[in-house]
Amino acid sequence: MSDSIKIEQRSLFDSLDGLRVPKGQASLFPIVEEQAADKAASPAGPPLLEPSRENEWAGIDDLDELKRRILPCRACVLRSGAKGVVFGEGNPRAGIMFIGEGPGQTEDETGRPFVGRAGQLLDRALRFIGFSREDVFIANIVKCRPPNNRLPLPPEVEACLPHLKAQMRIIKPRVVVLLGALSSQTLINPAIRVTKDRGKWFTREGVEYLVTYHPAAVLRDEANKMKDFIGDMRSLREKWDKIQSGR
Repeated sequence: MSDSIKIEQRSLFDSLDGLRVPKGQASLFPIVEEQAADKAASPAGPPLLEPSRENEWAGIDDLDELKRRILPCRACVLRSGAKGVVFGEGNPRAGIMFIGEGPGQTEDETGRPFVGRAGQLLDRALRFIGFSREDVFIANIVKCRPPNNRLPLPPEVEACLPHLKAQMRIIKPRVVVLLGALSSQTLINPAIRVTKDRGKWFTREGVEYLVTYHPAAVLRDEANKMKDFIGDMRSLREKWDKIQSGR
């Protein structure tokens, strides 16, 4: 969770403040050696929800209407301890979605996803590959802050997942970046381990999923994770350029 982070190191991004990458440019992050993202067929995982829960929001095709319906949600215990529901934000027709774990303290206070320290790192990573928050859509597996920024529990994930899946159905992203273990295990396969599987691409129902570290994890261990995280962002840019060019 974003606001539990204590950082001492200078981010590798600090030395790249002047770097701006124009959209459509394939060569990104020159400080990182070329990393080829492994492709793997998506392993079939057990469904997390009953079909009736999957179809809970099937009749809603407008993101603003979905938000209006979700903001009063009290489907799990998280809402009772949170200031409010953090719906997510960005381009309602974004080709790229980023999905994290759950709101932290700053996110709970502001009602916006990824605005604490981890969110600031994500913003900088987006800028360095030629994107902005307005180009993408950012959300979380659960929309209410868990106590003490702990990971959401399975019943909380199950209660909130229909909301996220409705967002994805309406937005129709071509690429989804999974930030951390919880989003990767929930949307791809429970057996995924980010330390082993980060950088890999998975395809499900025509959507390309990239597994990478949660920015909060990068901030906790910059020396070992920052370079890989930058490489994954480079892979995202390259994937998006290929999609846009029809390759």
